[in-house]
Formats: sequence, C-alpha cells, structure tokens
Amino acid sequence: MKHHTSLAALCLALAAAPALADDDCDVPVQHWQPRDAVLQHAARQGWQVQRLKIDDGCYEIRGLDAQGRAFKARLDPETLRVLKMKRRDRERRRERGQTE
Repeated sequence: MKHHTSLAALCLALAAAPALADDDCDVPVQHWQPRDAVLQHAARQGWQVQRLKIDDGCYEIRGLDAQGRAFKARLDPETLRVLKMKRRDRERRRERGQTE
C-alpha cells in the first residue's frame, strides 16, 4: 500500500511541473500598458523593435538590442518587466553559414 501512495504522489508532482513552468501572463487587460508605452520602454533600453505582438497574455518583442544582437523578450503587460529573454549572437549565425 505504501508503494501505491508513493507512486500516486510522484504522478501528481510530475503532472504539476508543466504548470509551474508556464510563461503565460494573467494580468487583466484593463491593467495593461498601451503599445506605445511598450515601444517607449524598448527605446529606453536601446532596443530596435522589429516585431511587437501579444503571446499567451504577454507582450513579446523581437528586435535588436543596443549591441546589435537579435533577441526575443517576453514582458509583463502591466509592469513591462522582462520575464524571459533570448539573445542570438550575430557571429554565431555567421559561423553556421546563415545570413541575417
């Protein structure tokens, strides 16, 4: 019986893991910053915005950072805090034979 209880607890823990890794934003729309505020925030960071969209309730920006590196950032729509950011180094792309 103890083995079944341990197995059940393990299954529940594993099932909850994807929910903890969720990057979705759950801010009510009435609390969102407007798109212009997002673009101004990006400009203050030195970012050149190539694309601004909404994904899973978060703002998502794709563009170039102040050093000219391509990036993708996920921002909280209320605070504009960066929740997640991925950068791609230009040199690394050239080494792979890819063009920009």
